[in-house]
Amino acid sequence: MMLPRLALRAVHTTSRLSGGQEFYWGPEKAAGRELVGYGANGDNIYQDRLDYWYPAIRFRKEDSVIAPIRAKEQADWKNLSAEEKKLLYRYSFRQTLSEFEAPTGYWKVIGAVILSVLGLCTYYAVLLNVYVYPELPPTFQNEYKEAQVERALVLEKGQFLGAPVKYDYENQKWKK
Repeated sequence: MMLPRLALRAVHTTSRLSGGQEFYWGPEKAAGRELVGYGANGDNIYQDRLDYWYPAIRFRKEDSVIAPIRAKEQADWKNLSAEEKKLLYRYSFRQTLSEFEAPTGYWKVIGAVILSVLGLCTYYAVLLNVYVYPELPPTFQNEYKEAQVERALVLEKGQFLGAPVKYDYENQKWKK
């Protein structure tokens, strides 16, 4: 029986580093960080997400700074100072919810790219109009269009459909 491709990929996912050394991207990518839950999809990765705010592993590894505070954490939290509580939070999460939702200013980059593309397109269109396309034929001028309408009115006089119905031939102007 063959395993589905995604299941196979989850079982053994490796890649080659620049030196030819094979690197395994399995559960070891947590690398010393404590597994604290299931996460958004069951992978042992840290992800800041707005829709699922509970990552599977802690943000930082256990070290000599946080170990005594973790032991103190097991007792009453009233014994912890505000700084220790903040340190515990920072070892578990990369940023607070307000930091996560804060504007980054990335919209300026997107706006600059969009305006640059629009500017280049406009410049290209102007270059085409000036150097590539020929002059407009005389049929596009207003005098020619008016003469064409007058000619059509003279040739189609007496018809009961179209523009001649709306033209007063005696007063030489359009009916209201």
